[in-house]
Amino acid sequence: MEYIKKDLGEQIAEGLCSSAEGYRRKNNFVMAEKLYLEALKWREELLLRDKEYYLPLIAKTLDALALVAKESNTYALSVKYYKKSIAVRKLLSGKQRIKLAMSYADLADLCRREDDYEEAKEFYSEALTIFIGLAPEDFNAVQMKVLNIYNHLGVICNADNQYEETKDAYMGALTLYKGLVHDESDEYREELALKLFELGTLYFKHQRLNRSKEVYLFSLELLLYLDDLEPNRYTDICAMIFHRLGTIYTSQLEYADALASYRTSLKYYVGMAEENPLQYGPYVARVFADLAALHKKQNKMEEAQYFHLKAVDIYLNLMHYNESAYALILASTIIDGVIEYGQHTLSLYQAELILEEYYEEKNGDVLLEKIHSIREETGVLS
Repeated sequence: MEYIKKDLGEQIAEGLCSSAEGYRRKNNFVMAEKLYLEALKWREELLLRDKEYYLPLIAKTLDALALVAKESNTYALSVKYYKKSIAVRKLLSGKQRIKLAMSYADLADLCRREDDYEEAKEFYSEALTIFIGLAPEDFNAVQMKVLNIYNHLGVICNADNQYEETKDAYMGALTLYKGLVHDESDEYREELALKLFELGTLYFKHQRLNRSKEVYLFSLELLLYLDDLEPNRYTDICAMIFHRLGTIYTSQLEYADALASYRTSLKYYVGMAEENPLQYGPYVARVFADLAALHKKQNKMEEAQYFHLKAVDIYLNLMHYNESAYALILASTIIDGVIEYGQHTLSLYQAELILEEYYEEKNGDVLLEKIHSIREETGVLS
């Protein structure tokens, strides 16, 4: 009689869950939650008869309730159900570990969407700990889920400026992407290239320049290959990488490589600026400014002045489109021309006129004071 009652109770619970799922798919979340809760009561009452059998079913029902709550935008309730599901799955044997990890990942996804990044990181880490400990054949079945976790962790940790954690997440994702890329297919090659770019940028931001250069070059090799297949799709990223490589080579006194990198970056940016001057014109100006600094380092002052004036010309043109956005940048660049490149102090009058109008902008007063200091030092009257 005991097993007949148990089977009957579970049949009722299964029927309730089936009906609840139908209501969920019709977006009748109130009715779906009511039926799932009723099914949960049946299974909790049956729990004393066979824990090993009913605990997984209780966890499954809690996951369903979490999904209903999430889809009805009651996120706090969804988090509550996920946490209950996880508590139940922790009581189960190793066979449930993959489902436990999935529940951790789903809960982390929910916390991330609600901008609760600390809890999201905690639950993603719990999921990773389980996934990484799986046997190879089990891991292969969930590796895309693991890849998503690494990608989400990379975004969260990078936003929090956590260097080591971000690097670990990028490296974890790269390991999986490398395993997914095959010579006979270009699938995942873009993802691998872009993840290398992100890692190179992380190293660049934290002044790990040798590592940044190495990773950027790997990324660039893939991106240039992909750009041949789909012209102009990756041009802006390639331009940025060449620009940063120029900066790295300059800092390491590898001037020939720096010049080659800047020139390639400039070629890309000029081409894009012809189509979209407002978006890419500032990048052209920055490369010109860096070329000026590069030539100054080599004591090639004539070339340095030439590139600096090219940057000034770009900012002058950009001011016609958006004066307030580029006024202080132009004034600052003109002042740098006098200080760094020995240009005539008469150009300071142009900067001064700009600053008189934008004096109250951030750093406007600082730049004006810099002009006064230059004139005092050179004996030029205001």
